[in-house]
Amino acid sequence: MLMGSTLRRGGLAADPVAEFMQVVQRVLATAEETCGAEELEPGLERALAILQGNPELRGQFESRLIALIDSPQEGVVEIVSFLMHVLRWEAVREAVEERIRHPRGDVSHLRLHEAMLDAFSDSWRDRDLFTRFSGA
Repeated sequence: MLMGSTLRRGGLAADPVAEFMQVVQRVLATAEETCGAEELEPGLERALAILQGNPELRGQFESRLIALIDSPQEGVVEIVSFLMHVLRWEAVREAVEERIRHPRGDVSHLRLHEAMLDAFSDSWRDRDLFTRFSGA
């Protein structure tokens, strides 16, 4: 029996949060190996579909995204920016703003956090990097 939006694959129930984190890890790995947002976009679209398809798990997804912003490795800005340009989750925006007001650790991350915050705006300057937003 399926519960909520849990998917069944090969007879096993898939955890949407675990699936989301696997997609995120693949996007991060791709970001390490490539240059440019176009190669990240299929993974970002998959991550977005998981988030949109499981609204009852929003709190768990928010926690994972907030944890990501504290380790801005290659690809994190793209993940947070792409997802939050669509979703505009307040908890994630507040966490990014908090990192800008009170930088933790490496202050060079400030620019990365500012880039993430910009994605919450309709006039996000990097939107044209992504096919989804470039025609809008």
